[in-house]
Amino acid sequence: MGRMVIGSGWHPRLFREEAEKIHGAYNAIHPRILEIPSPRKTETSCSLTSITLKSAVKLPLKKTNLTRSLHRWAATTDIEGSFAVRSMKLGTGIAGISGKNLEKLIGQEFFQRGYKVDLENPDTIIRVIISGAPDRPQHKDTMVPAKVLVTGIEEKASLNHMQNSMTSMPFFKPVTLDPALAGVLISLAYKNGDPPSSIVDPFCGTGCIAIQARNRGIPAYSSDSDPTMVEGANRNFSHAFGDDQDNYKFQLSDVSGIAGIWGEKSNTAFVFDPPYARNSKISNDAFEVFASACHAAKRMDPQGTIVTILPSPEIGLLDHLKISKRTNVMGVEWGYIHQKLEEIGWGIELAIPTRVHKSLVRIIIRATAISDQE
Repeated sequence: MGRMVIGSGWHPRLFREEAEKIHGAYNAIHPRILEIPSPRKTETSCSLTSITLKSAVKLPLKKTNLTRSLHRWAATTDIEGSFAVRSMKLGTGIAGISGKNLEKLIGQEFFQRGYKVDLENPDTIIRVIISGAPDRPQHKDTMVPAKVLVTGIEEKASLNHMQNSMTSMPFFKPVTLDPALAGVLISLAYKNGDPPSSIVDPFCGTGCIAIQARNRGIPAYSSDSDPTMVEGANRNFSHAFGDDQDNYKFQLSDVSGIAGIWGEKSNTAFVFDPPYARNSKISNDAFEVFASACHAAKRMDPQGTIVTILPSPEIGLLDHLKISKRTNVMGVEWGYIHQKLEEIGWGIELAIPTRVHKSLVRIIIRATAISDQE
């Protein structure tokens, strides 16, 4: 028995990348089910994790073997207080295996051992996950789903990114970054379960990245060239956390000036959502602003990490795992972006396309110092 994390269905490949940064090495038994090290190194939850299980086991699919396995698992698993058993289907599930029947089988095992059933407010939730092929189109993946059945005890965890809904903030704009996505970007800056010492966001907008950093206790230094955004981000942060802003600064600054404001840093992650034209023809000016941010990051922390998300109008790249050098990303070719970042001193080590809408894709990118990749 061990620990498992169950990923959300939005982007299994991205979920696994985030899990590796947060939890370390894992064993994938399904694109959305990972066996992770135990005990946990960090209390941080992956932004794309639906559920974390402890005392988790993979179960056989044959009914006769399944019954015996459940009996053995229940006999060696202690739970606290009352319990409820809840099934969850991933994708199409598994033909011939019913969640209700499994709930009944598992419930009987623990009830017979003297535990009390409480379906409304249980002390312990026992989960059984029935996973199969995707039930709708998903992002291109390197892993083919297999039929997998697992059970375990749900861990009570705080989902960092969900503590503050941006639409409930006093200052909101339609271009505000989704909190869960902001959480993913921050997670991708972790190294072996350890967070960066600080986060720098030179395009803070409504302050979403700083808020998600604060939820994890990571100091954040944020700026924007638009005074309305800086004022609004400050209002949002104060609304969420009161006046506790000692390690969370918001400044009015063009991206080229952030090194002068914040000075040199170490073990820093530059996590940002750069500005760009919200249509299929993205101007070259947007790329120059992005490049300026990469230059500033290199001046502040040459050994830092950049995690960002860049737009592309080429929907077809979602059908491929590898991005072509000719792909239009932020108004220039993908090969040119690689070349430009290498000239600055950054090497792109991760690039995963994500759907936005029918005419726009965004590529989540992680770049590190070239010297670190050699």
